[in-house]
Amino acid sequence: MAIKKNDLVEKCMDLSRKGQHEEAVKVCDQALAEDPRSTDALLCKCNGLKGLGKDKEALECYDKALQIDPKSVQAWVNKGNVLFRLNRSDEAMEALEKARKVKK
Repeated sequence: MAIKKNDLVEKCMDLSRKGQHEEAVKVCDQALAEDPRSTDALLCKCNGLKGLGKDKEALECYDKALQIDPKSVQAWVNKGNVLFRLNRSDEAMEALEKARKVKK
């Protein structure tokens, strides 16, 4: 019996919470193969990449998520956090400001 897409996203989130970021990214890729526009799977993958210290890849991933859902507060905030880690403070502040505006 095949695992349902939502089950894959849940598994990815669980793995990510446990710090198993590499496995989480793999599971998210499976979920995205089934539904490339799943923002939940994409955000989980982004967080996994961030957890692996792959900040530039995570940043690209957050940008993809924001193309799908430009009103995702989580994506804007996490993008801002990654930008801070990359010492791109001005861009980070812009991302966090967008998150604040979207949240209103």
